[in-house]
Amino acid sequence: MQAPDGEEAVPERELRLALVCYGGVSLAVYMHGITREILKLTRASRDYHALSEREAGPAEYADACTHEAEVDTEAIYFQLLQRLGGRVRLRVLVDVIAGASAGGINGVMLARALAFDLSLDDHRKLWLELADVGELLDPDARASKLSKLYMRPLFWVAGWLQRRRAKRLGIPTEDPEVLRNLSMFMRSRWFEPPFSGRRMSEMMLDALKAMGREQPGGHDSLLPPGLPLELFVTTTDFWGHPQTIPLHDPPEVREREHRHILHFHHWFTQSGECSSQLDTDQLPSLAFAARATSSFPGAFPPARLAEIDELLTERGERWPGREAFVAEQFRASLRSGEDPEDAALIDGSVLMNKPVSVALGAVQRHVAHRQTDRRLVYLEPNPEVEREIAHEIPGFFKTLKGALSDIPRHQPIRDDLEWIARFNERVRLHRQVADGVRAQVLAAMGSTLDTELTPPPNATLIGQWRRAANTLAAADAGYAYEGYARLKVLGLLDELALLFQQRGSEVSRTDALTRMQAWAQAQGIRPMGGAASAAQAGEDVPWVAFLRHYDIRHRLRRVLLVIRRTNELYTDADVAPARRHRDDLDRLKGCLYVHAETLRAHLDWRSLDLDGAGAHQQGDHINAFLVRIRERLNLVDQDAALDGELAEWCDSVNAPALVREVLTAYFGFAYYDVLTYPMAQTRDMDALEEIKVDRIAVDDANTLREGGARQILKGVEFGNFGAFFSRRFRENDYLWGRLTAAERLVDIVGSSVPEAEDLDLRDCKKQLFLAILAAERPHLTGIEDLINELEAEARAL
Repeated sequence: MQAPDGEEAVPERELRLALVCYGGVSLAVYMHGITREILKLTRASRDYHALSEREAGPAEYADACTHEAEVDTEAIYFQLLQRLGGRVRLRVLVDVIAGASAGGINGVMLARALAFDLSLDDHRKLWLELADVGELLDPDARASKLSKLYMRPLFWVAGWLQRRRAKRLGIPTEDPEVLRNLSMFMRSRWFEPPFSGRRMSEMMLDALKAMGREQPGGHDSLLPPGLPLELFVTTTDFWGHPQTIPLHDPPEVREREHRHILHFHHWFTQSGECSSQLDTDQLPSLAFAARATSSFPGAFPPARLAEIDELLTERGERWPGREAFVAEQFRASLRSGEDPEDAALIDGSVLMNKPVSVALGAVQRHVAHRQTDRRLVYLEPNPEVEREIAHEIPGFFKTLKGALSDIPRHQPIRDDLEWIARFNERVRLHRQVADGVRAQVLAAMGSTLDTELTPPPNATLIGQWRRAANTLAAADAGYAYEGYARLKVLGLLDELALLFQQRGSEVSRTDALTRMQAWAQAQGIRPMGGAASAAQAGEDVPWVAFLRHYDIRHRLRRVLLVIRRTNELYTDADVAPARRHRDDLDRLKGCLYVHAETLRAHLDWRSLDLDGAGAHQQGDHINAFLVRIRERLNLVDQDAALDGELAEWCDSVNAPALVREVLTAYFGFAYYDVLTYPMAQTRDMDALEEIKVDRIAVDDANTLREGGARQILKGVEFGNFGAFFSRRFRENDYLWGRLTAAERLVDIVGSSVPEAEDLDLRDCKKQLFLAILAAERPHLTGIEDLINELEAEARAL
C-alpha cells in the first residue's frame, strides 16, 4: 500500500504462522476455540491491509469488515494492528497447517476457512452438542438400562473419586451428566469399537458443508495471491505398504511403512487462477481426512474409502474428486501394488502425534518476497507435567499402556527443535556472508552501468547484458566456479531422477539415478571438464545448455534477489527518487511476482502436464521424459519474456537511479550466486528466514487466571476423553480455547514488531477477554458462574 506523497513509507512485514496441531481426543473442543481465534486474527489482518496507509490509521473495523458472520474480537485485533502500524504495517498469515487426530480435524476446518474466508460459527454447535458420547456411540453398541448391572457400584465409586479430586484441586468438577454418560459408555459393547465411524463421517461432512460455499473463482481468501496454503493431516495405515531401501549388502531391503500423510493445497495465483484441493468438490476428501486422522484405536473402527462412498450414495451425493484424491494421496500404495480400497487408516497420533517435521518441510518451500517473521506455532492441548511420583518400577499393565500408547504420543519434539536451531544458524551465516558479498558485487556491476542507461535499454540489450554477466562471472570466479557449476548440474540431475521415479516409474530411486547419469554421459553433460572456461565458450557446451533448459531454481533465486532489492528501495535513503516512484516499484513487483509464481509452480512440478512421459517404456524413454519436461518448462522463452518486461518498465520510469539499482541487482545476480549458492547446500536459503518457535497452551496464558491444563481444562479427565461426557466440560474447554489463543496471539504479534516494544498490550488482552466472554455468554449457559467470575477478573486487570 502507498503512503501519502511527501511521507516516508512505513515498512511492511509479514508474520507467517505455520501451525502444528497436536492430538488430544476430546480436547478437540478446546482446540476449536484456538483455531477460531486464529481465523479471526487473520481476517482482521486481511481487512486492515485492504486499506491504504492513509485510510487504515483512522478507520473503524465496522467500515473495513467484509465478512457477514459473527464479529467480536476481529475489531480488537484490527485496533492492535493499527497501533503497531505507526512503526510497521504487519500482515498476519497462516500458510502451513499440520495436524494429527483432534488437531487434524481442526486443521482441516481451519484450512478451508482460511482458503475462502468462510465461517466457523456453526461449528460451535457441532462441538458443544454433537461431540457427546450419546451422539458418537454406535446404535448397535449402546447399552440398555439392564446392560451390565453389576458395574453400577463402580460408578458410585468413580463419583466419589471425582468429588475427592475436585476438593483437592479446589475446582467444581462434580457433574451428574459425567457419571450418567460414563455409565452408559462403560456398559456398552465391549471388544468392538463403541463409537460409530459412520456417524463421525456424517458429522465431518456436515461440518464442512455448514461453512458455506466459496465464491466463484476463489477470490475471497485470507491469503494474498501467490502464497500457497498447505494442509497436512497425519494418519496411520494399519496394513502399511512395502518400500525398498538401498543398502550396501544386500543391495536393498523391503520394509512396510505405516505413516500416511494426506496433503492438500490451495493456491490463488497472481494471474487470478485458483488451484485448490479445499473447495466444495473436495468436501468428501476432506471429510475422509478428518475421519481418518481421529480414528482413535479401539474407540472408532478404522476409516476406509468405502465408508464415505456408502454415505454419499445414501445421500444421493457425488465425490467429483475421488479418482484424483486416491491417485495422489495413495500414490505410494499404488506404486507398490497395494489397493487403496483395502487401506484401513487409524488415528494419526499413533505414529505422528506432533507433525513438526512435516510443517518444517513446507515452510522451506514457501519463500518470502518481503521482510518476513516466520513462526512455527504448535498447539499443545495438554502439556506434559513434571513427574509427581518417584521412579518406581512400573507394573505389568502400566508398562504395556505406556509402551503401546502413552510414550509414543508424548515423544518430545526436541529433535525437531534442535534441527530448527541448526537451520537458523545456517540461515544467519548465509545472510551475513551474502549481505557482505552483495554490497561489493552490486557496486562493481553498478559502476559499469552508469554510462550504459541512456537511452533506456531494450529487451535485446538486456538479454545480451544478462548473458555477458554470466560469462564474466565465470571468468572472474576462476576455481570457485568449478564447484559452483558442478553442484548445480549434479543437484539438478538428482532432482530430475527423483521426478522420473515418482511420475509413474516402476524403477527404484537408485535405478533412476543410474539411468539419469547414463543419459547425462551420453549427452556430453558429464564429465564437465573445465567449467569456468567452458562457460565462457557459450551455449554450445552441453552442460550449459542443460542448465539453460532445466535449471528452474537459478531463475527463481534471481527473481527473488531482484524482489528483495525492490522492497529495499521503498525506504532506501540513498536512492532519493524511490519515495516518489512507489507506483513504479509496485508495477515492477507485480511483474516479478508473476514470474516467481510461475517458476515456483514449475518447481513443484504440479503445473506440468507430463502425462505420457513416465517410465512405462524401455530403451530411450528417459530421453523422451526429459524432452517433455523441457518443452513444458520453456525456460529460455521465459528468460526472454522477463527481459522484455524489464525493458518496458525501464522505458516507463523517469528515474535513472532507480533503473540502475534494479538492473544492477538483475545482472549482478550472476556474481552473487557463484559466491553464495554453494553455501546453501543446494537449498535456496537466500529466500528463507529464520524460524522462531512459539507454543499456544493454557499453561502459557496466565494473565486472566493462573493454572495449567490439569487445573483449568475438563477434557483432560478420563485419559483426555472427559469432554465427551459433559456439555459443561465442553463449554468450559471451548471458552478457554478462545481465551488462551487471544492472549498468546497478542504475545506473538507484539513480539513480531520489536520497534513497538514500548507499547503496553495488556489492555488489548483485557478487551479481548471481555469481548469473548460477552460474545459467548448466550451460548454457554452451563457455565454462567464461571463467565461471571472471569468477567470480574478481566475488568480488574
